[in-house]
Amino acid sequence: MKLSLACLLISTFLIVATEKCLSQSATVQSTMVPWLTRSADNSRSGWNPHETQLTQASVMTKGIARATIIPVIGDARGMEAQPLILPNVSTARGTRDVMVLPSMADVVRGVDAHDGSGIWQVTLGTPVTGSEAIDLHQINQYWGCLSTGVIDADTQRLYQVCWVSQDNTGNPQTARYYMFVLNVADGSQVVPPVLIQGKSGTQDFNATMRKQRSSLVETNVNGVKTVFGCSGTINETQAGVASGYCFAFDVASNTVSAMLATTAGEGAGVWMAGQGAIADAQGNLYVLTGNGDFDGVSQWGESFLKLKYTPASSGTPASLQVVDHWTPWTDLARSGQAAAPAVKLAGVSAPSEAIKPVGGGMNTALMNTALKNAKLVPALNDRGVPTLLVYPAMASGNWSDEDWGSAGPACIFSIGVCVAAGKDGIAYPIKTAALGGTTLSDLANPKANCAKLAAPPVWLTMSPGPVDPCPTDPATLDFLPWGDTAHLHMTPVQFFDPLLQSWTIFAWGENSQLHKWAVSSTGNLTYIAQSNEYASADVRGNPPGGMPGGFCSGSSNGPDPNSAILVCTIPYGNANAQVVNGRLLIYDPVHLAADGSLKVLWDSQSWNIQFLFNKFDPPVIDGGQIYVPNYHGGVDLYQLTP
Repeated sequence: MKLSLACLLISTFLIVATEKCLSQSATVQSTMVPWLTRSADNSRSGWNPHETQLTQASVMTKGIARATIIPVIGDARGMEAQPLILPNVSTARGTRDVMVLPSMADVVRGVDAHDGSGIWQVTLGTPVTGSEAIDLHQINQYWGCLSTGVIDADTQRLYQVCWVSQDNTGNPQTARYYMFVLNVADGSQVVPPVLIQGKSGTQDFNATMRKQRSSLVETNVNGVKTVFGCSGTINETQAGVASGYCFAFDVASNTVSAMLATTAGEGAGVWMAGQGAIADAQGNLYVLTGNGDFDGVSQWGESFLKLKYTPASSGTPASLQVVDHWTPWTDLARSGQAAAPAVKLAGVSAPSEAIKPVGGGMNTALMNTALKNAKLVPALNDRGVPTLLVYPAMASGNWSDEDWGSAGPACIFSIGVCVAAGKDGIAYPIKTAALGGTTLSDLANPKANCAKLAAPPVWLTMSPGPVDPCPTDPATLDFLPWGDTAHLHMTPVQFFDPLLQSWTIFAWGENSQLHKWAVSSTGNLTYIAQSNEYASADVRGNPPGGMPGGFCSGSSNGPDPNSAILVCTIPYGNANAQVVNGRLLIYDPVHLAADGSLKVLWDSQSWNIQFLFNKFDPPVIDGGQIYVPNYHGGVDLYQLTP
């Protein structure tokens, strides 16, 4: 009896000791790093510099395989938010590297980042039902948790904004946005949902339907933690209420502490294809706005904005203000000085605007009519390749779809430059210390306005030939190269190339190839290379081609040039109008191929791997894993082949 008891005690001790060791081992041996916000960090670099397993050699020799598909619950398409990861979290299942997956159905899951097994799941409310009132093409089944949230690693809390139907009807007219604060360990709500509300000047955030696609960001300035989010409007030409917004959420009081409207109800939504505001070490925010009015005083359409948040103090309420800006042109100048078009959905060109080359959704019949009367200009681009510029018969309107804010900027704070590009595919290097403060008078002299930049603008996503990217008449930018759009929706990925000894950025525009550019210490952009692979290859050459180009993320083991990889997804067809198949590519971002192109290390097409392309969601690279959100209701997990 004593022997049995002794054995039992020893066995119990061994079990407890083993569990403790496993728990400690999981903590010590985790190869993952925090991925707390969209595109890895507050500068939105899209780069993980602490990846030790995925290298050029390991990808080439071992290969990549899709290990599993992690389900996202409630919505046929899955999620629009980028997955976030917090390693070494103490959960009911032990210490786990937790990946957070918010669905468009307002269901949030916490899963094990290594195998996708469930840890917790919460439903935050009834989502808005997808309809033509929100999205003409009806890609999404629901509209709920649309933007990417942010994780506070210190408190292990997730801040996530979701659109909730308060009356459970799914009606977008009565739905409201709420900030949810969740424990990453178990999904429990730290505080009750907080309504996103507030006024700015004449504007009321809840006066009409908004589209809060832009991701969240958290700053910590002098010990004051604040989460920021931005939005646009569903009907972005709805006069009087269609303003863009940015808001501040004070994490100490769990309240919306400040609200800023970017116009007096005349557009300037903040979209950036889901990218969030960029934040520097001082807590300044940087955003690009889209279609809307501009006056350089309170109307900030088509502008690069620097925002400053001032917390409440001694009875003075908190404030969020525009402290500097730079603007390349106005919608009025681009579209012919005419009246505003009828109300149109954000991201979808209205019939009167459908033939514009910068439009988001092209009407085929109108496009064919426009192209029938188009002016064709043959040219030779700066790489000696013949090209054809197609100037369609343009619709007019002073509030159109030029949409400079179609992508987030690449902010390289170490050199004090943000590279901003949008639907024209032109990159403007802007000084972060002094943006330029563009006025209407400045826009009458575009050359002087461009002289305020850190360096001259360049054609980033394609080379159209001898077309000035800073013309005296901005309407000369209203063309399609070869009849296809060249919009940029991807926030360029930033990487300091150890061989070039220079910052570089990678950008993949619509109907074009992946491009690599060097960025000098003064912001000058120099073309380095491009891929041989094209986005929307199945419809490219059939005007206006397809959306939205490619989305990429990169990783390396510090400055080791042989460890760097770049992972990108592109659509085969037009992912704006329909759900289409996607292609996953892994590149060597440092060493060029023999023909001078960006070298492909692995291609899903070669292995006949099928997945539905997620329109605005970049991959995540962490701990030897590659996560690719798809549109068949989940996240594809790729690993090195055993």
